[in-house]
Amino acid sequence: SSGINAEYGAWVKKWEGPEAPIDWLRSLVSKTMALGGWVEKCNSGTLLSSPVDLSDLMNPGVFLNALRQESARRLGQPINDLVFMSQWGGSTIKKAVCPVMIEGLMIEGALYDGNSLVECQRDSPSCSPISNCTIAWVAANDVRKQSGMVDIPLYYSSEREKQVTAISMPCNGSPDHWKLKSVALVLKNQ
Repeated sequence: SSGINAEYGAWVKKWEGPEAPIDWLRSLVSKTMALGGWVEKCNSGTLLSSPVDLSDLMNPGVFLNALRQESARRLGQPINDLVFMSQWGGSTIKKAVCPVMIEGLMIEGALYDGNSLVECQRDSPSCSPISNCTIAWVAANDVRKQSGMVDIPLYYSSEREKQVTAISMPCNGSPDHWKLKSVALVLKNQ
């Protein structure tokens, strides 16, 4: 019995998602089914023409890195000369060759009113859905520093154990104010 528990403990450290095996298996089945839709869209050449949900993926970081590599190839730029950009409110990202609209994000520690981050209210839920966001990798020399933006970490889950990336969001006031509030984005649970 102690050997099984030791093996289980070693396995838990390696997998992403829920710690309970049955919950992890449910998540695996859900993600596998969702990926079937991704395959259909890939085969028809429409994957990036509609919003994608990063929580459908086993490891969203791999998708973001593939997007970075494809952007570098299309731009003819070294991969290290690209920067990750985000745009809220349906606007496009200038000079983006592979923009992707992502959906299914949740926000903790603040609310997003469609224009900028706002303070939570007393009766606000601890985790709220947020509007879609367009992301892309663009050449660093095509980017100007935007004022009124703060980089918000995107985590796999609300436990905030593993970060996927950071996404810039519009904010009022100092970006440090929102960092001190520990605002975070998380992938929706499945």
